[in-house]
Amino acid sequence: MRPVRLMKVFVTRRIPPDGWAALARAADCEVEHWDSDEPIPAKELERGVAGAHGLLCLLSDRVDKRLLDAAGSNLRVISTMSVGVDHLALEEIKKRGIRVGYTPDVLTDTTAELAMSLLLTTCRRLPEAIEEVKK
Repeated sequence: MRPVRLMKVFVTRRIPPDGWAALARAADCEVEHWDSDEPIPAKELERGVAGAHGLLCLLSDRVDKRLLDAAGSNLRVISTMSVGVDHLALEEIKKRGIRVGYTPDVLTDTTAELAMSLLLTTCRRLPEAIEEVKK
């Protein structure tokens, strides 16, 4: 019987404990990560993604041909915690048959709510009113 080979996933940033719990439940997954809140340097990213089957990255992580070459032929999925995909070399990714996941519209409601609250604050001159109440 052949030994079961775990899928390797590389995560480019610290993630919340709930995220780690979800990854831990995926028993067929070996997870490596960059243990910092700072962006991972390109060389470290290339080293980390080598041989990986999956990559979980952020907007600040450039996924270009060079990185894809460093990853090798195992890479099957890239998931980015971002609304956009400008940091991904989509044509190159498509050529290699790699699937991409991202989070479109995740900030749409939040952005609209902030815009409305700023409009109301400005129209009603709330900062000035708060200062008057404090006096």
